[in-house]
Amino acid sequence: MTDRQKPHWAKEMESSPFIKSRFTKEMQQQVLRKANVEKKAGAARHRRSRAPKTAAAVLIVAALGAAGLWLSGDGTSLLPSWPPDVVSSNKPAGERTQYYENGKLLFSVFPDPELKAGRPYGYLFSFQAPFEELRGKSLAIYAEHVHSGYKVTAAAPAAITEPSSGYQGLERFGVANLGLPLSGLWRYTVELDGKRYGDVTLFVPESSWELSPLFKSGSVELRGTAQNIGFIDPGFRAGAPQKAMWHVWGRDDELKGSFSVKAVKQGEERIIDVLSPLTLGGSVNGADRTAPSMVTLPEQGRWRLLPYIGDRMLDSIVVDVK
Repeated sequence: MTDRQKPHWAKEMESSPFIKSRFTKEMQQQVLRKANVEKKAGAARHRRSRAPKTAAAVLIVAALGAAGLWLSGDGTSLLPSWPPDVVSSNKPAGERTQYYENGKLLFSVFPDPELKAGRPYGYLFSFQAPFEELRGKSLAIYAEHVHSGYKVTAAAPAAITEPSSGYQGLERFGVANLGLPLSGLWRYTVELDGKRYGDVTLFVPESSWELSPLFKSGSVELRGTAQNIGFIDPGFRAGAPQKAMWHVWGRDDELKGSFSVKAVKQGEERIIDVLSPLTLGGSVNGADRTAPSMVTLPEQGRWRLLPYIGDRMLDSIVVDVK
């Protein structure tokens, strides 16, 4: 198969899905070692799956069910019903990184250890099915914030044509640069050919709400992250439109698509659109692309601006609104 025939995710799988500046080679090896350990442990659990459950395990599961602790707001299960030893005591409540069906491990997820809301991170999904069971099917992953119901596409539908590089199956499926706007518990649902295959849940910690720093670029001062995204901060007043000149850095292929901005207020889960999609302009002040805009934030307080290119979150910028 030629490079042109490969789906877009095939190239991502050949390299790490994690952002280099935040995910070191040592961390990558640690995640991969954990994946191998989990795979062996899953096989051992499957061999024991016909053995009777212990009385203690049954009591734990019954107690969780009676207390309603394994249910989300919509009543769906957040904790695995089998086998109960998958639930680790040091995980946040409701987090489940493996999906089992009839006692058989189907897949696991390994996120960037630095995962936080408001910034893009990478994930590694490890599927256990023989590759022939997956070949030719369309794979998609969707993420939903359990409390608010806000949804994002983690991996758009794409045909499975080749195994992970260096593996016999799809044991190293990378999801790169996925930014989630809210902290809390997220459910990641895997679909094959448009049908639910299984889900895992991860607790996504909150990012800092400190005011984003200023940095110099060319002849201007910008608020944001140097060599990534920033804007000339006009100072925001609630309900008043303000001019904002956006500056974006990246390769040409990374900057294709429309530019838009969402926002969320500190302490809330309501995400609003503050800048409708527009086309980025040319290079100014040392940035690779720029865009003039008018931005309105409706209420006083501290806000996190979430700039996107297409569906990809670039970063987040924290501002004050007077």
